[in-house]
Amino acid sequence: MTSREIVKKTIHFEKPDRLPYSVWIDIPRFEEEQGENTVETINDLVSNAKTDFILLDIQSDSNWKPDKKTPILESLVGYFHDERIDEWQVTWKELRVVEHPLEKSWSLAEYYKTPDPFGPGRFDKAKTIMKKNKDKYHLGLVWFTLFERLWMLRGFNNMLTDPYTDLSEFSRLREKVMDFNLGLIEQWLNLGVDGIFISDDWGGQQKLLVNPDYWVKFYKPGYKKMFDAIHAGGADVWMHSCGNITELIPHLLEINLDVLNPVQPQSMDIDCLSRQYSGKLCFYGGADVQETLPHGTPEDIRREVRHLVQSFGKKNGGYIGGTSHTILPDTSLENIKALFDAFNDFCSHPDFELVKNHK
Repeated sequence: MTSREIVKKTIHFEKPDRLPYSVWIDIPRFEEEQGENTVETINDLVSNAKTDFILLDIQSDSNWKPDKKTPILESLVGYFHDERIDEWQVTWKELRVVEHPLEKSWSLAEYYKTPDPFGPGRFDKAKTIMKKNKDKYHLGLVWFTLFERLWMLRGFNNMLTDPYTDLSEFSRLREKVMDFNLGLIEQWLNLGVDGIFISDDWGGQQKLLVNPDYWVKFYKPGYKKMFDAIHAGGADVWMHSCGNITELIPHLLEINLDVLNPVQPQSMDIDCLSRQYSGKLCFYGGADVQETLPHGTPEDIRREVRHLVQSFGKKNGGYIGGTSHTILPDTSLENIKALFDAFNDFCSHPDFELVKNHK
């Protein structure tokens, strides 16, 4: 099987030869805090791993120039200390939004223009990567998709109350963001990607950030529209949402989500998810970056990966190995190596009985 076939069969429970995996590591933070030697070791681990799918990001419109005298943020990758501004006029510092362009008043939205999804240069880098990795599963990003994009523009507290205090303005801004997303989706599909990866963090450590009825009323229709467009174009829908979003999973299944990431074991019950949704939804992630990886032993890591594969990968696929979020420099090289070794071993034995007996 090609890498593309392996990922496809994993997502659709069609008994792949092995399970794919992909580990997220904050390389710039490691370099800043631990130096080039550590990064070199990590890069060796990554380059020697089985890479079956490629994440593809967009770039900024090549004609765009920022209004403020701050460095341009081409894409949100890496950790930086100075302020950066993105195409949406949102200001970032150290991976945090520090200024929201529409926060002070809805009057600012009257003349606000969202970026052009069809702007020149957006997909040039992605096209080059796709040509060099023709046998891989190509996964296009439509990141900070809806809820996150809206609160980045209006401020978090505003966005929670906007649907109740000014539904017409909220709906108008939401549709502008949706138009941008649908434009990106259209172009990713025209490029022939295999899947499209959206993101919105809806969960806190213990429960949803909002009432589920709020999500259903104000956001579910938008997700359904995007999911339908992606499926109509022959691609799979992947969704990243941090925290405990257990209450949303039935709704996401109803609108045909294919892959859920990152699966945080400190927030959601792995065994419960397995009992309820194995064979219905493909899970991606789960290796715990909050506790096991930074504070556990290599044996703990191996045990956890084995449990994840047993729990989610037992229905002829249905599991893509990965972490519960990005690995940070509080994790030792020994434990990072143990994680790669465990994924190499257990994902190579997707059959449940084989994994069960593979120590």
